[in-house]
Amino acid sequence: MTLAESTRVAIAAALVLQVSSAQAQSAEAEVLFRDGRRLIQQGSIAAGCDKLAASERLEPSVGTLLNLGDCRERLEMFASSWAAFRKAEAMARRAGRDEKRQAEAGRRAADVEAKLSNLVIEVAQPVEGLVVRRDDVIVETASWNTAVPVDPDTYTIVAEAPGYRPWRTEVPIHPNTRRRVVSVPSLERVPTPRAAEPVVSSEPPSPSPMKVAEPPRKVAPPAVVLAQGDRTWTRTRKLSVGLAGLGAATIGGGIYHAVRATDLHREADRLCPLTTCGDTTALRKNDEAQDAATRANILYVAGGATIVIATLAWFAGAPDREPIVAPAVGPGEVGISFAGKF
Repeated sequence: MTLAESTRVAIAAALVLQVSSAQAQSAEAEVLFRDGRRLIQQGSIAAGCDKLAASERLEPSVGTLLNLGDCRERLEMFASSWAAFRKAEAMARRAGRDEKRQAEAGRRAADVEAKLSNLVIEVAQPVEGLVVRRDDVIVETASWNTAVPVDPDTYTIVAEAPGYRPWRTEVPIHPNTRRRVVSVPSLERVPTPRAAEPVVSSEPPSPSPMKVAEPPRKVAPPAVVLAQGDRTWTRTRKLSVGLAGLGAATIGGGIYHAVRATDLHREADRLCPLTTCGDTTALRKNDEAQDAATRANILYVAGGATIVIATLAWFAGAPDREPIVAPAVGPGEVGISFAGKF
């Protein structure tokens, strides 16, 4: 087989794999879509919505988004419904020659928009290092003092900063709530503990009793104990423990950046659920999420490699039995004793 023929075979195989993957994904999305429609017709609207959402994640389409927006509206999840209709409208506009579904999505989005519940988190007196969370999701500073559409639910708002007592509150959002404002108060500083002052006695010190000299005692000749040459904590093993700690800390840093990447990605999707986004804040958060994910991967690899090196160093630093030379002293004799492995 010539080089040209080998190249054509490789390209054909790659195309077959790509087509097979696309068909498998489309088939899975189609099955989830049909199961979702069936569950909704049977009255299981919440379960049907979950199926439609899974199908949309696999293969976004205008039809799936329209059905998803409809079922979420029936569940009174107006923010999620509005986002689905707006995304369907934008997708139909980009595809072209789909004016009917584009108009339907726009009309449904406008109807739902009048029912939206907006949550405003007011931060009037921010302190250094302040972090605000809504149900464990960090609320970026750009979203403070801004009305954000949310689904009806009970949200936990937490504000915390280093050196301050954390603040927490529960905020219920009902379907008929149009605007709810939560004000984060000025955080209270944590008092710094003071060191205890020494107690000074006003009484004069009592004179110490006189010591009576004792006659000298007879001391027995010292017994010589030969030290063992084994030392568990050799220098190499101490170094391996330090490397293991460094590796664990590095992996911990990777976990931190991975969690931050997930939070930033969710925040970007919430600010701009559409495929095409013109929101500069959402785009910035998406870039920051990608940077955080890259840092997490690098730290995972570096931490794992450090722990492997620490493990090898521990076994390589096993102690040897070293020869011990010690003086031997006894009644009427003086000499030298040897102990060890020869």
